[in-house]
Amino acid sequence: MKPDKRPDIERLVSAPPPDMRLFLFYGADEGGARAAASKLAGNVADEGSEGGKLHLSPSRLKEDPSILADEAAAISMFGGRKVLWVEPVAGAAANSVIPACEALLEAGEAGNPAVLIAGDLKATHALVKLAGGSGRAAALRFYMPDARQAGAIVRELCAAAGLEPTPSAAARLTETALASRAVAEREIEKYALFLGAEPDAPQPLDDDTLDKLGAAFAEATFQQLVDAVLGGKPAASAREQKRLSAEGKVAVAQVRALQRRVMQLVELGAGKPGGQSASSYLDSLGRRIFWKDKPSLARQMDIWPAAEAERALSRLVTLERELKSSGSVDAELRAANMFLALARFGERRARRNVR
Repeated sequence: MKPDKRPDIERLVSAPPPDMRLFLFYGADEGGARAAASKLAGNVADEGSEGGKLHLSPSRLKEDPSILADEAAAISMFGGRKVLWVEPVAGAAANSVIPACEALLEAGEAGNPAVLIAGDLKATHALVKLAGGSGRAAALRFYMPDARQAGAIVRELCAAAGLEPTPSAAARLTETALASRAVAEREIEKYALFLGAEPDAPQPLDDDTLDKLGAAFAEATFQQLVDAVLGGKPAASAREQKRLSAEGKVAVAQVRALQRRVMQLVELGAGKPGGQSASSYLDSLGRRIFWKDKPSLARQMDIWPAAEAERALSRLVTLERELKSSGSVDAELRAANMFLALARFGERRARRNVR
């Protein structure tokens, strides 16, 4: 199944057929795909959103392709359905999970559906064709919203958070949503928390509040941390993490900033022909990339080829999930330790491979 229009996707997510075994969420609008996947999980799992998920990494599926079908057929001791949540399915991982997905679709029983969160895969990708060509699966593609759709997304997110934005504030949030729905969602969550807004106790949101809080997830805010960690500079990594924490930038925000760059490294590394330098490959992409820090990005691509970047991304996704579930308990220390470990790994690779 391959629904390609938002209304069709929304209907499927709201009322997924009970015989569907696999849902592939992919496309340029990562935030929209993830939001829809979470909504589907809440509608399918009998234990609620996060409690009804079993997280499986692509590397685990690669090592044991049968585990997806086994878990899909497993019966919970408490009864009810759960969702098998697989991420991040990006780069080479999108190919490595195919045997597990094939086994799931061919299995005799499968009461627990799988949800795969992928990047911007091509429509011709084998995983997309597998999910889109099966009556037991669905390939759901999410395109970046246009201005009208972005405005509707902002209105919906603000209403759910209990915010009543002024026309000017709504326009600014719409611009953010056009660039990244995921960032817009986090910004709106931040404003609601700051204002004490609730759906049953809405609060006004104006330009003053937007200016006061700024964009906690702005790329420039975390650029030095990203460059230090992924550039293999442990001392600078520790220094930048300490500085950001002192400025009130929470650990989850720091982790997400690193995730964004590592995801880019995964996708770029997967597309780079063997033997071509990272710098010349970036040049070949032309106007598709507007990196002001191309030298840093090229160096990071050399240090972190697709396979290593995928492993780093998996660790960062796991860390974010753990930080969100445990709250602020040792969050800064755990993030600092992770960043330091990644920076030291990058330092070793840089010494061996980068001239």
